[in-house]
Amino acid sequence: MKTMYRVVISLGLLLSLILLASGCGDPESDAALIRRARLVANENIALKKQLDKKDKHIAQLEKQIEQLKQEKQNISEQTDETTFRLLQMTAEAEQRAETLRQENERLKQQLEQRQSP
Repeated sequence: MKTMYRVVISLGLLLSLILLASGCGDPESDAALIRRARLVANENIALKKQLDKKDKHIAQLEKQIEQLKQEKQNISEQTDETTFRLLQMTAEAEQRAETLRQENERLKQQLEQRQSP
């Protein structure tokens, strides 16, 4: 938006200078100034269109950045949840393994007691 403001100010200053200069000088230079002013005005219009196009592109890229940030946040949350579940499953598996070890030891002792005369 600042660039559009600058373009408008530049165009206004240019037109003011042309109006000031048109009061002095010969008719040929006036025609050349008018021609030059038209060329500058056309160029300013083209530049304004380019600025509008770039502003739209920037807005689109900013929207895309926001989408990517949201996707990153979602992936991070999913990763955290998955990691938590895996740690929970590992803890449960270790607890079951310990329970099975204890039961195995108990059964070994019972077997030894039955086999001894």
